[in-house]
Amino acid sequence: MSKQSVKPVLLSDLQLQAIRNIQEQQRKQSGLGVAPSIHEIARGLVDSALAMHAKMKVSA
Repeated sequence: MSKQSVKPVLLSDLQLQAIRNIQEQQRKQSGLGVAPSIHEIARGLVDSALAMHAKMKVSA
């Protein structure tokens, strides 16, 4: 099995603030006051964007 080389992705201050806003919204919606981590939110956003891109590619 080959070793994968994964590098961190840097976000702008504006992008990070938008993710923190999502995190705070999730915290307010939670009955226990918990929220997903910044990393979980970012991965979810990337997954959504990639899925949308794949749909656009298929329909083109």
